[in-house]
Amino acid sequence: MVAKNERAQDEARIRELTESWRQAVLAKDAAALVTHYAVDVVVFDVVPPASFKGVELYREHWQRWFDSISGPLVFEVRDLHVAVSGDLAFAHAVNRVAAGGRDDVVRATVCFRRIDGDWRVVHEHASVPLTMDMDPDESQ
Repeated sequence: MVAKNERAQDEARIRELTESWRQAVLAKDAAALVTHYAVDVVVFDVVPPASFKGVELYREHWQRWFDSISGPLVFEVRDLHVAVSGDLAFAHAVNRVAAGGRDDVVRATVCFRRIDGDWRVVHEHASVPLTMDMDPDESQ
């Protein structure tokens, strides 16, 4: 029973961190956005470069994107799933991101590790669905 309660608390904490992150995105606050990331986080992103390592590079990456956006920003986390096992956890969601005249679906998988008593993001992978024009005869 204790383990089940701890897991529920951990899942709730990760959901809380995810919402805090989403609010930082909406506020275009790159410093607040990286608050819960490990120093050596590894990120695979949809915005070039495709991958990089380190929380400072991640913060700079977000700041460049925020600086490129004029007008409102929409960021909705949809269908968030969280799984926790010991000191490791992951979350995945399909998000809506609308900014600068674009409205995209972005899939995200985020890996967490308990570090110094709280959850930190150690890996993040974002992707967009690839639309391929295929000949109907080739799809069978």
